[in-house]
Amino acid sequence: MKKALLFAASLSLLTTACAYQPHQETQVVDDRPQISFVWQYDTIDAEQAEVYVDGQRFGTVAEFAYPANSVPVLIGEHVIEVRHGNTVLYSKRDYFGESISYKLEVSE
Repeated sequence: MKKALLFAASLSLLTTACAYQPHQETQVVDDRPQISFVWQYDTIDAEQAEVYVDGQRFGTVAEFAYPANSVPVLIGEHVIEVRHGNTVLYSKRDYFGESISYKLEVSE
C-alpha cells in the first residue's frame, strides 16, 4: 500500500513538472523618427491638406496632428511636403534622426 501511494505521489510530481512551459518575453522598440504637424491655416481645413514623404502620400495633416498623432519615417534624409490639390503649402528636406519626435509648423 505504501508503495502504491509513493508511486502515485511520484507520478503526480512528474506530470506537474512536465506542465511547466518556460517562456521568453521579447520587446520591440520602434526607434523611427516621428513627425507631427501643427496646422496654422485659416483658409484651408487640415482634412483637405495631404502629407507626402519622398513623393509618397501618407494621409491628411489632420491624421498626423500634434500632439496626439505622428507619421513614422525611416532614419535618414527625407522630403516632407504638405499639399492642397496641386499647390505645395509646405516643403522641407531634412535629416530625421533616431528616436526623435519632430513638430513641423505649417502656416500661411
